[in-house]
Amino acid sequence: MKVKYFCCLVLLFSPVLHATSLLQAVNAARRYDAEFSAAFQAKKAGNEAFNQGLAGLLPTISVDGSYTKQDQPHASYSAAVKRHNYGINLSQPLFDMSKIAAWQRGNATSDLADMAFISAQQKLIRDVADAFFAVVYQREVTEVAISATRVFEKQHAQAVASFRLGNGNRTEVDEAQANYDEAEAKEITARNDLEVANAAYSRLTGLNADEIRPVSTQCYRPSQLGGLKEVMLQAQRNNVEIKKATEQLEQSKSDLVGAAGANLPTVTLQGTYGGNWSRGETRNYWDTVFGTTSKTRNTLIGINVSIPVFSGGGQLSATREAIDRRNQARDLLEHTRRKVSQDTRTAWLNITNGQALLKARKKAASSADNKVKSTRYGRDLGLRTTIDELNAEQKYYDSLQKIAEARYKYLSSTFDLLVLSGTLDDRILVAFDCRTPD
Repeated sequence: MKVKYFCCLVLLFSPVLHATSLLQAVNAARRYDAEFSAAFQAKKAGNEAFNQGLAGLLPTISVDGSYTKQDQPHASYSAAVKRHNYGINLSQPLFDMSKIAAWQRGNATSDLADMAFISAQQKLIRDVADAFFAVVYQREVTEVAISATRVFEKQHAQAVASFRLGNGNRTEVDEAQANYDEAEAKEITARNDLEVANAAYSRLTGLNADEIRPVSTQCYRPSQLGGLKEVMLQAQRNNVEIKKATEQLEQSKSDLVGAAGANLPTVTLQGTYGGNWSRGETRNYWDTVFGTTSKTRNTLIGINVSIPVFSGGGQLSATREAIDRRNQARDLLEHTRRKVSQDTRTAWLNITNGQALLKARKKAASSADNKVKSTRYGRDLGLRTTIDELNAEQKYYDSLQKIAEARYKYLSSTFDLLVLSGTLDDRILVAFDCRTPD
């Protein structure tokens, strides 16, 4: 008996234990989605730009060496000479605007790679949320369509039976048939859309869409972010697209510094330490005279100054191009700021109106349900016809589908606002994993 009781509990609660929350779906997508993995690799590659830019400001050290053997069969002083050379060279830029600009660009490129990865993270969360909500929405639509099909099928059968007994008319049978056919077509469409939504969700996460745990609109209120003014200010500070545009402006500024700096002198510290020696195979007085046998060491420390004078005007053209690129990036940053402000306002209004719309849809569904009951009661009293009841049933199921649609749009607008404000992270996803009834 205990074993049977335990098995019953497992069967009863297994769907709950294996239900997938939104946060779990996002974490699965981070491990499974190839596009996100590619974005992470791109981030690591982009971060190397900082090290590459910094390398231009650090010293360059090289070690040179050589060994040669020179045969001199006709020389009177030595038949062959062996020469050994070695040297250690150091070069340290002291003033080079092009290298300073390369370091600035590398820093901006690295920061841009970080911003691009954060954008990829938010895009992944947004895509998973869209797929997650689409499954929940299509599941509700399918359930409504199946219920409507069953009800209209039953009413069609009743209309046919009444017509055969002489208690109905042909119009009622045709109306019932039309409603049943329409409900069946909607069910087929809903089942197909649900399969498509399930496939899209599984492609992103690698999980079974049947294990999705529905999300309630009561779990998270966008009003927690503050009023519209506060949200818009937050979006200007934290929006990823604005940050990316800012880093692109910094890149263009560094390009301008590099282009203008190419017209300036460069100063480099040079240092060399080395030695060489040679030895003749048959050393004698003449080897000393002609240097075939010798040993020397040398040390060189100096500063090289290079002053560009004229290079055909190409560098001046590059400077003008860099100025135009800088102005372009500045204008694009301003455009991004304005667009984010407008999109933030739109998302906020969609949420505010979405709350009112969802509440109105629920009231409309309740009213449609009451109308169905009243129409059915009126039909029993002879005050309403079967056609009136069928129309009332159709409006009721339409209202249920519109509730699901309003809920889906409300949740989607919520995530739009979170992305725009730059606050979409795991902490927010946890807030959506509540048990509050919708």
